[in-house]
Amino acid sequence: MKNRPIVFMLLAGLFCLATACSNPDVIPNFEDTNFSLVNEDGSAVNFPEDFKGQTSVITFIFTHCPDVCPVITANMKNIQSQLADTTGIQFIEISFDPERDTPSVLAKYKKLYKLNEQFSLLTGQPAEVDSLLSKLEITAIKTRVDSLHRDSSEYAMKHSNTIYIMDEEGRIRKEYPANVVPPENVIEDLQKIR
Repeated sequence: MKNRPIVFMLLAGLFCLATACSNPDVIPNFEDTNFSLVNEDGSAVNFPEDFKGQTSVITFIFTHCPDVCPVITANMKNIQSQLADTTGIQFIEISFDPERDTPSVLAKYKKLYKLNEQFSLLTGQPAEVDSLLSKLEITAIKTRVDSLHRDSSEYAMKHSNTIYIMDEEGRIRKEYPANVVPPENVIEDLQKIR
């Protein structure tokens, strides 16, 4: 059988392809790095250490966002509501804007959007949040609402639009455009990673 090596190579190639499709690659790795943050209750959180042991869907928002962040939060809720089983899954929203997004502000945002206990909203000291954003290559740049405003608290944010899946070991496995990814795409990958 002269074709046997060719058939074997084809089968091996298909196996590798199937394995790659069923087990998404690791993107950035925290490499034992932890970030000291706080949640909407004001409780200290070590990220990602405190979320290891469960699969997490992570995104980034700021509460003063007039457009895309509410859509991102709605998409996170849609992912959660369309999951047949949410056991062992945590939904995390990290603020781009720690100067204004204090724990009490995040608590109001969580209540406004009716986010349940599976959602953690995180903020922290600006330098710590900036370090986390940098690690994940997330952009967040303050922009003036208009040039006549002199109040330094009046600004918008030009920011990344990203959802990540983080596995139980704290490794980022998938990345999506946060406001437009269909929930079923995230759910399919969650089922492969869990």
